[in-house]
Amino acid sequence: MDYTWILWIMTIHLVDFSLTDCKFPRHKTERNLQQRIQPLVGKTFDGSDGKNEYKYYFGVCTKALDRNDVDAQFTGLLQVKQDKGKSTYKLGKYTDASIISGSDWLILEYLDGDKYHSHCGSEPRRGRVMFNCDNSVSIGEEKLVVLEEENNKTEDCFYLFEMKTSVVCPELITVSLSVGSILIIVFLCILALYLILGCAYMRFVIHAKGKEQCPNYEFWKDFGNLQADGCDLVCRSKRPPDSHSYKGIGDDQLDGEEERDDHLLPM
Repeated sequence: MDYTWILWIMTIHLVDFSLTDCKFPRHKTERNLQQRIQPLVGKTFDGSDGKNEYKYYFGVCTKALDRNDVDAQFTGLLQVKQDKGKSTYKLGKYTDASIISGSDWLILEYLDGDKYHSHCGSEPRRGRVMFNCDNSVSIGEEKLVVLEEENNKTEDCFYLFEMKTSVVCPELITVSLSVGSILIIVFLCILALYLILGCAYMRFVIHAKGKEQCPNYEFWKDFGNLQADGCDLVCRSKRPPDSHSYKGIGDDQLDGEEERDDHLLPM
């Protein structure tokens, strides 16, 4: 019996489940924002601080570190001290997350980590990962960079990380022009240059005034008159008056005299 299709269906369900692992109880717009980092969902990353004192593990909507010796269930950000004891600190859970975004950046924040011992008001730790747009970084080549731990406050302390990726970059809109559009643009540019340079020449070189500043003014005036005559001939429905035949001078008088002399003819 072929179980390939059963395994395929199970894989689809597992992927769909991973997309819903992140929980955002504090706002209702998380779904659209989560779609922006969907290609990274389920992936894990790691990074070290400058002194190599701590190592950090980060999972995008998944467990940061899958090891039996580390109790990190639902932990999306984990800090591991590089000593013999390998002390671990949970910096936030992906089941209690927050997300905000801009045009070319996105911040994923994990909350409800281990509590501080003596500072920051003994509040739970939290970690923020800022995804910055970088089209030169392909998917799978991202690196987790440790920026700082803001813990010199009485509250609202956080760990800050950065990750450059092309996932959060805005989509580029390409506009293609047809041949006709290009020809129209070229024609308008040439026409603009003709008018600007022509007017400047007529004004400053020829010292023309008023309408005479228009380049080739007489030509365009005659051209406009010809267009008007042609439009009048083609578009007007009124017919011109009938032409009369030529009559010589005094024809009317002669016709009248002939009529008056008819009674003088012999009978």
